Amino acid sequence: MPFLSSILLRWPLCLHCRHVADKTDFEDFNNNSGVDYYLVPNIIHFIRWNISAFNFVDIVCIRAAYIAQKPDRILIHTNIKKFSGKYSEVLKEWPDLYNITEIVESYPPKSIFGQRFRGPFALSHGSDIERIRILMKYGGIYLDRDVYVVQNLNKYRKYEMVLGWINNWPRIGTMVYLAHKDARFLPLYIKTYQGSYNASVWYYNAGRKPVEDILLKRPELIHRVKTKFGVNVEITHYLYNTQNWSDWKKQDTIHLCINHRNYMYPDNFKRYPILDENTILTYNYTFREMAMQAYFARDTLTNHLSNTTSISTT
Repeated sequence: MPFLSSILLRWPLCLHCRHVADKTDFEDFNNNSGVDYYLVPNIIHFIRWNISAFNFVDIVCIRAAYIAQKPDRILIHTNIKKFSGKYSEVLKEWPDLYNITEIVESYPPKSIFGQRFRGPFALSHGSDIERIRILMKYGGIYLDRDVYVVQNLNKYRKYEMVLGWINNWPRIGTMVYLAHKDARFLPLYIKTYQGSYNASVWYYNAGRKPVEDILLKRPELIHRVKTKFGVNVEITHYLYNTQNWSDWKKQDTIHLCINHRNYMYPDNFKRYPILDENTILTYNYTFREMAMQAYFARDTLTNHLSNTTSISTT
């Protein structure tokens, strides 16, 4: 059943699924070399709260992830019972994508270790926690809803935990995670919130504190991606202010920062306040090629998930 009307979860019987190892003990695991089989399940997770309609960039990112990764499932963790609007209907035009996309009931957490999320960043801080919990339950690939997947990420699925951490940065990127559900970093990450939640700073607990408390002391807990995850905000200059920046194709993922375009690139935003399948045709910047490639690409993965079996309900 498609995600718009069902929360039934399906597990495809495909070759690479059977190669996912059910490893639970990562003591002395080498996150530099990894292993020669898959540890991370090929499941993509998105969190989407309080927004019932997709926009054009949402669909572009879902579609790009599908084309590049060929996931077994795409799980949208949401408090929306049924999505509506134009682009929900557009999803039906890609049946292979539509049929592997499921909704999983999820609500924004209110607190962590007795500390209530509050202030203008409360929802974002709740999402920071929820993505860790999702990976601890399922494992897989977490993506922010405006992350564009450029290359297949299977090469990272042989590691316990993978994230973006640029050289000399005092913080990690929280937009892209790959993890086995038993990755050692995940529970330690949550524990850094104990007695130290800072409601006034957007990125302190999610980005800076795990570096200070964990990774500077134990970098072996993760596989570090320094540039290829495109978590550096400066990269967006090439998306929205540059024509024909071909190096985007060398990235593995790119964080579009689409909700920040209005103040980061005000002239660009003023001219193109809305990006959709019509305005993108005359959008003379790099993001045009990216969006066109994902949105208008023909299905090349027809029926690759034709054999599925139900395993659980959520």
